[in-house]
Amino acid sequence: MALQPKTNIVVTKPAPVGGLNARDALSAMPETDAVELINWIPDAYGLRSRKGFREWSTGMGAPVKSVLPYFGPSATYSADILSNPTEMPGKLFAATDAAIYDCTTRGAGPSSSRALSGTENAGWLSSALLTNIAGTFLCTVSEVDGYFHWNGTTWATPTAGVGPGQIANVDPANFCFVTKWKRRLWFVEKNSTRAWYLPVDQITGSAVSLDLGALMTSGGHLSYIATWTIDAGEGIDDFLVIVGSNGDVMIYKGTDPSSAATFQLVGTWQVGQIPVGRRAFCQYGGDLVLLSADGVFPISYITRGGAGLLVASSKEYSSKIRARIGPILRKSFTSRGWAMALHPSERLLMVSMPSAAAHKNSQFAMNTTLNEWCQLQDVPMSCMGFTAGYMFTGDADGRLLLVFDDALDEVPLDDIGGNGIYGVIQPAYTNFGLPALQKMCTMLRAHFLAASAPGVSATVAVDYSGIQSRVYPNYAEGSAARWDSARWDQARWASQDGGPHADWVGVGGVGSAISAILFTGCAGDTVMTAIDYMYQPGGPL
Repeated sequence: MALQPKTNIVVTKPAPVGGLNARDALSAMPETDAVELINWIPDAYGLRSRKGFREWSTGMGAPVKSVLPYFGPSATYSADILSNPTEMPGKLFAATDAAIYDCTTRGAGPSSSRALSGTENAGWLSSALLTNIAGTFLCTVSEVDGYFHWNGTTWATPTAGVGPGQIANVDPANFCFVTKWKRRLWFVEKNSTRAWYLPVDQITGSAVSLDLGALMTSGGHLSYIATWTIDAGEGIDDFLVIVGSNGDVMIYKGTDPSSAATFQLVGTWQVGQIPVGRRAFCQYGGDLVLLSADGVFPISYITRGGAGLLVASSKEYSSKIRARIGPILRKSFTSRGWAMALHPSERLLMVSMPSAAAHKNSQFAMNTTLNEWCQLQDVPMSCMGFTAGYMFTGDADGRLLLVFDDALDEVPLDDIGGNGIYGVIQPAYTNFGLPALQKMCTMLRAHFLAASAPGVSATVAVDYSGIQSRVYPNYAEGSAARWDSARWDQARWASQDGGPHADWVGVGGVGSAISAILFTGCAGDTVMTAIDYMYQPGGPL
């Protein structure tokens, strides 16, 4: 009897734009989702690789723990601070435990601006900008050193008292957090249940306390104060949100906190334990997003149906990743590395996680268009700050970095060189509509749109076996020129339209359900649109 030729079948699956899914069983996961998704962001047209980062200022000699932008009354704005570094709006400060440094001009070297105590955690700062008739002030609080402010020229440190430049009724050295709400500075007193506020438009003066102890049924101390600004203004529909360390959330509305007629408690809610560090929240559109032991929540979800609040949303964002982020949260509540930030131009809501390894920070990131998640790695991000639409971070090596603004990682001050961006894509398992048949997968082909061909190594997982080993490809950006770094009349122009790249990669795996695993190296903003599977059908199970 003559042997029958083997039949090769090719099936194309779209990129898993449903994002990272750690909620559903592997056997029940939609094929639009991903089992693993690292450094690839789900988007409407496919997956896009995250952008890279470049050095902005180096040599601070200790881990950078805070980024502080200052927008002065005469600040000018540039559309491109890389091309026009002298037009950085105002000042850009970075803080270690030892000092605050002026890092406004890229590559100029940081200059010490104000000394800090050098005590562990002194560099964890909160800040608020307040403008009054005297100018614009960067009002800053260190978790260790208390309250001080910058007037555009010098730093000043208020003391306890009733004279000029002093704060009455409380020692400002005991403040550990500051924010602004309806033209007033609000502070948290360390290791207490008391918030304090100053008169309208004042940076010093007579402070008044608001003790929340009776409302904090879960115990603990106040962690931070935030604003829920529904209309991006300062009207009556803007709420003051006060959060306790054990997850008590107290929401107030009104205007004058000294008057019961114009300032009322809307209600109290419980969200689960809050990570240490006072940075696990951010504004997002007309909502305020909190991170707790229970997940990533918009305030509107927590308070839905309660006390007549205007509810803008009713979605708990982290449903798909709660099983992944929850264990990390429970292990590291006492770390100050937890933070949240919104990057509007990249359409990313990021949750930055601490790590025992100083250079191994990672982040969960949600595409704010799709509300789908991925994980980011290899970006050293100990803190985050924004100015002129650019995002800056600090790292453990005493550097200030401009992130998500380059094709490569680790671009030095001279803009020559850098590293590729390495990631993992594992779509959900598929049985190709033939659950009862064995298949032998022999080849994979990923489709990319990129100026320079990505590097790809691949394998397959079968029957829900998971990733056995990680082997990343070597990647060099290639001979295509990068704008503003290549030599004119020497480098070859890159494809400006992001030309297609698709190459078959040999794999081997036999099973009923198959999942491709791609290990990639590429430049930032590469797009992956689809995956081709080549397999040979076998007999029934």
